Amino acid sequence: MARKFLHRILPDQSKLEQSRVLRALGPWVLHPAVWTLHRRSVAGGVAAGLFCGLFPAPFQMFGAALFSFLFHWNLPVAVLMTFYTNPITFIPLYVLALQIGIFLLNRLMPAATHDGQAGQAFPAPPEFDLTAPVSSFVGLADWALGMGWPLVVGVFALALTLAIVGYLLTRFGWNLWVRWEVVQRRKRRNIRGR
Repeated sequence: MARKFLHRILPDQSKLEQSRVLRALGPWVLHPAVWTLHRRSVAGGVAAGLFCGLFPAPFQMFGAALFSFLFHWNLPVAVLMTFYTNPITFIPLYVLALQIGIFLLNRLMPAATHDGQAGQAFPAPPEFDLTAPVSSFVGLADWALGMGWPLVVGVFALALTLAIVGYLLTRFGWNLWVRWEVVQRRKRRNIRGR
């Protein structure tokens, strides 16, 4: 169903080749895999979008497009998948990324702890007070800005995990869908044959 919908809204290859803008951008943009819907290109587009969705705002779509061009993954799917990060999901995702980064750095570098206490190398995030959301956001922003390496490591680890899981789920879901359609086709043939 999603494939039929995407086929309707995506331009076909001949229309793309007629565009002066796309021709000027070079052969990477006009590669057929960047615009067609098959299991490898769509799964790659999902992975690229999920990975690049955690990048800072102006680089999300550019990163997804770059991955699509380099690996011949579906460009529209990659760009659309970056929208999982938005003003509502951005803060929880970055708090999760910071927690992952803190966990990984505490495991990888136990000698970098404060006061000789293992596992306390990086401070925990401040509590979020719903009665004072502005001051809570300011406190969270100050805490996040002071978390340099844990933030970088956590964002990379979370983005990589999301990309791998998204790729595998898309491939698995695509295979299930194809098998389901084959079974349905056989049932229809059996009904007609009677």
